[in-house]
Amino acid sequence: MRFIAFLECGNEDLDEFIEIWNKRLSSSHTVKTLFPPHTIADSPKGYRGFTVFETDKIEDIMHYVTEYGQVARVQIYPIWESSEGAKLYQKIKAGL
Repeated sequence: MRFIAFLECGNEDLDEFIEIWNKRLSSSHTVKTLFPPHTIADSPKGYRGFTVFETDKIEDIMHYVTEYGQVARVQIYPIWESSEGAKLYQKIKAGL
């Protein structure tokens, strides 16, 4: 399953945020990155960004949230390609 993660971190926590990032890169609890982390340029008080990743293991998401959640606000949402969503909607609607 694919997910989009939004992260926000204050200036005072950036060093620790980067340490967690580097630690996760060498961890066995890493997710498959489909779209690398990108910065959103509207946060003068720290870092704000997003990434898109893929995993079928809930444990990987739990580790992601737990590790980054120590110093950042983390929001994760499942995502799917729109045409697949439209097909599923039509299938469900036809079954009602």
